[in-house]
Amino acid sequence: MTQARIELVSSIADTEAMSAFFMQVWADGPEVVPFDLALAVQHVGGYSAVAKIDGKIVGASFGFQGSLDSHPGQRILHSHVTAATVPGVGFALKQHQKQWAIENDIDAITWTFDPLVRRNSVFNFEKLGAVGIEYLPNFYGTMTDAINAGDDSDRLFVYWSMRDEAAAAATAKVDTEVSAILVELPEDIESLRKTNLAEAREWRARVREVLEPALAEGYRVSGILNRQALVLELPTEKAE
Repeated sequence: MTQARIELVSSIADTEAMSAFFMQVWADGPEVVPFDLALAVQHVGGYSAVAKIDGKIVGASFGFQGSLDSHPGQRILHSHVTAATVPGVGFALKQHQKQWAIENDIDAITWTFDPLVRRNSVFNFEKLGAVGIEYLPNFYGTMTDAINAGDDSDRLFVYWSMRDEAAAAATAKVDTEVSAILVELPEDIESLRKTNLAEAREWRARVREVLEPALAEGYRVSGILNRQALVLELPTEKAE
């Protein structure tokens, strides 16, 4: 278990430090969470938290409240960015975010991530029990940071229920007897971008070709099989 201390951002100094931490993680790119934007979002009920070890920030998370047309009437916390530089801190931050959401009567937390990154799929679907509900091609446009440079910024939009723990946990369990679509992921897309960008972009195109229309038709990403392939299933009401 991580020994990091997680606390809500409440001072100008910590807001500046949080913004600087995100810039450290996404090096060579544009400012991830500008200081003035973070202050404004915090003022109107957004979520900002930092994780510290011995006074040094080793993780942070920033989000804002909103709504979804697909889930009318629900209060949503959209987690715009979460990052950690120490193992275990990312999971601890998501648990802190979850508790904050429940205490503030939030129905669900959403966020986006690159579906080609296997470890993030494992984290989101196996460890947290989120569900992939929408495919967003080149969502952030051209990115120049050291992690994403040269590739399209396709993202999977995920939904993490705060209201139905049993249903959320069940999404992480893959039932191979149910009709499903399996989408294989590259072993290490981040290394591949550096060694063979053309092949990395081919992976992007292949995964997009399956995920985008399937999710538009009502399929949901419910898990990752053997930590290698995304599992897409139709909700019960859609399958009948």
